Amino acid sequence: MCTKNLFLFTKILTIIILTTLTTRAQFVIKGRVTDAKNGDPLPFATVGIKGKNIGAQTNFEGIFTIRAKELGDSLYVSTVGYKTRTKAIDKKSANQTIDFQLAGEAKSLDEVIVYSGENPAFKILRKLRENSEKNDRKHLSAYEYDSYSKMELDVDNISEKFKKKKVMKQIQGAIDKFEKMAGEDGKAVIPTFISETVSKFYYRESPSRKKEMVLKNNVKGVGVKEGGFVSQLVGGNLFANYNFYNNYVAFLGKDVISPIGENWKGTYKWYLSDTTDIDGHICYGMEFDPKNDKDLVFIGKAYIDTTTYALVQIDATVGKEANINFIDKIKISQELTQTSEGAWLPAKTRFLIDIAEISKNSAGMLLKMYISNKDFVINQPKPLAFYDIPVEVAEDSKETDPKFWEQARHEPFSAQDVLASKLIDTVRNVPIVRTYVEIAEIIASGYKRFDGLEIGPYLYSIAFNRIEGMRLRMGFRTNAAFSKRWVFKGFAGIGTRDLKMKYGAEANYILSRRHWTVAGIKHTYDLERIGLTPELISDNKIFYAFTRWGLYSGAFYRRENEAFIKTEPTKGITLTASLIQRNFDPLFAFKYRTNPEMNQLSPSRDYYDDTFLTLEARFAKNETYIMDGNERITLDTKRVPVVTLTYQRGLKGFLNGDFDYHKFTAKVYQTFRLGTLGRSSYLLQAGYTPSSLPAPLLYPHLGNQTLFFNRAAFNTMHYFEFVSDKFVSVQYNHNFEGLLFNRIPAIRQLKWRLLATANILYGSQKQGNQQLMDDAMPIFNPRHPSNMLESRFNFSSLDPNIPFVEVGYGIDNIFKIFRIQAFHRLTYLDHLSPSGKLPDKFTIKGSVHFSF
Repeated sequence: MCTKNLFLFTKILTIIILTTLTTRAQFVIKGRVTDAKNGDPLPFATVGIKGKNIGAQTNFEGIFTIRAKELGDSLYVSTVGYKTRTKAIDKKSANQTIDFQLAGEAKSLDEVIVYSGENPAFKILRKLRENSEKNDRKHLSAYEYDSYSKMELDVDNISEKFKKKKVMKQIQGAIDKFEKMAGEDGKAVIPTFISETVSKFYYRESPSRKKEMVLKNNVKGVGVKEGGFVSQLVGGNLFANYNFYNNYVAFLGKDVISPIGENWKGTYKWYLSDTTDIDGHICYGMEFDPKNDKDLVFIGKAYIDTTTYALVQIDATVGKEANINFIDKIKISQELTQTSEGAWLPAKTRFLIDIAEISKNSAGMLLKMYISNKDFVINQPKPLAFYDIPVEVAEDSKETDPKFWEQARHEPFSAQDVLASKLIDTVRNVPIVRTYVEIAEIIASGYKRFDGLEIGPYLYSIAFNRIEGMRLRMGFRTNAAFSKRWVFKGFAGIGTRDLKMKYGAEANYILSRRHWTVAGIKHTYDLERIGLTPELISDNKIFYAFTRWGLYSGAFYRRENEAFIKTEPTKGITLTASLIQRNFDPLFAFKYRTNPEMNQLSPSRDYYDDTFLTLEARFAKNETYIMDGNERITLDTKRVPVVTLTYQRGLKGFLNGDFDYHKFTAKVYQTFRLGTLGRSSYLLQAGYTPSSLPAPLLYPHLGNQTLFFNRAAFNTMHYFEFVSDKFVSVQYNHNFEGLLFNRIPAIRQLKWRLLATANILYGSQKQGNQQLMDDAMPIFNPRHPSNMLESRFNFSSLDPNIPFVEVGYGIDNIFKIFRIQAFHRLTYLDHLSPSGKLPDKFTIKGSVHFSF
């Protein structure tokens, strides 16, 4: 027995010695591969020793480790969309770190030609689509998970000339440290914002609901204020929860064709490159490249499990060649994990937007987001009421203790992250930086913010017109720093010609944030125009501002009192009730018969008082909101129709009301994708009143006599040219995006987008309403400040058998910000406008708008 034990001991000792010798003889090379321009880690990159069949692949953080018994002269790195780099290896060092910074390369994959049979990648992709029924997360009834997210906003592309600017000189020391951290081939960036968030994310499939509960966050940045909507955006899961099984991946209002969607073959070229082990899953490595790089498409690499044919990892990039504005690159990297039910959920997501510099000597911007999810719970949906508030921030969510974040992070902070946090403190305390931030804030919001109070909006501060002369106006509103319940607004203005004071005051009280219940009262006295009042123009603030300039025909003074309450009893349904009293004091020739049944013997009046009750219901399925202080900002409605139904009841005798009437109005708006043909939107409206009313109280159709395009207006119609008591209209707009221009060699570089428009209106006016206005005629109006004869308003009715029709076409994205559209009026070509002129059969409208 002793001999056997001795033999066994000797054998074990020999194995230990051999293992030790082997380990000592092994070389270990570690490193990290990043984008040279922005420092973003590059997952799935191939790293190998040149001349040896030894290598590795970078993980999701761009980190690699190679263990080898022997070394070559150099180490190389290659990945899709980047130039291959090589660095020398120190053969004498057993452990060494070699980092790579790769420069981008605008080179696509060569098309794969298979002479015997089809491309082998096609079979794999067909299998992926066939198995999507069990792999796609949409087939789970519900899921939830714990999430950690980090968001960073940087300034990049810092030129030498930009470094000489005054603002840069004040932070040069901190920038020098960051340049060293970027690496020998990397470019420095200046962090301006960084946040960390711990949250819980919940999703329910039917009906579709989602919610993110922000538990803790730490937000640090230039110009960041407490109590804003930033703390709701930093969670990230509501906005970066990308699903590549969908046909389109949506962000920035754009729909990028998914490489593994149903159109994978028609849009992309595919290449089966390798197989690799990813966390125990043997995967096909599949490289993809667009057939037309000007389309909204990705380039990158996907890893598909060889057994389940599920997407395991993907690295997808939209380059600057695509028809998208102000963007050099959009990159999404995603790592998925399999749940107990078979479907796969995102475990890690990295999202980057590289915003292009405006000029050669200016800087660009980088937005980076990293999201890590764990502790998944499957198929346990919460009650519907739980999802009422899509983003909920805990009252004690602010957490700045470094020890807490050391434990909360799913991955430790890198040295670059630590330095970025310190640099932000330096940058945000520079006076000129604070000035730049304030200017940008005024441009974006229209208000200058103070503690608890905001002054503006500056868009309405000045105007020139024939009635008022130079109009000066100033307003204010309170914010959440003043009160989280009470909101006060007001304005005062005066014209240098009419010398009449205009003013307004409003007080709102927020009864509930969960069901967004607000009650309020307001009083205003101002100069308005028939057919161009705020309630008709809706939220087009720029168009409303421009209508206050020029001749200002159809002007009237209006005093208005309103009390209202608005609530959202359940998600997607908003109910509003309001009681409004208005008077109408025109500055143009206007009369109506108070007793039209008496014909010519009827008394007439040139003004009226109107008191009415309004009940409104708005249906917007899956609409998502976030809170900006005391205001709600809508994010999207999942491209389903938004329906608004309104009923108005005139109250004669109540608060001096002159009319007893009923009005019914319906409105439907939707934007939707037409596959590769582009994106469409329509506005469908209908209205009906059985009552006899003066023309301004009917349905005046919105015309447009400005040079600027208005999507909600009839752009070849004059102001108040047609009035109806029942009507139906549709306004259809289609943007072909780059469908046609992307395929014309001489034009495709301009990134123009073709537009098409068709507006149709059916309407009529019953005989009783026409008789009511028969006495309207040009008369001298002593209250008119110019003592001039005003042109007559015909208050014309449309022929119920002949629609008003206009069609348009144009080019969008000229120099990235301009839109030019031509419109042809096809009917009512001989109809006189309210000013007695023939209409414009053809007109050109322009607009300036920023879109990606």
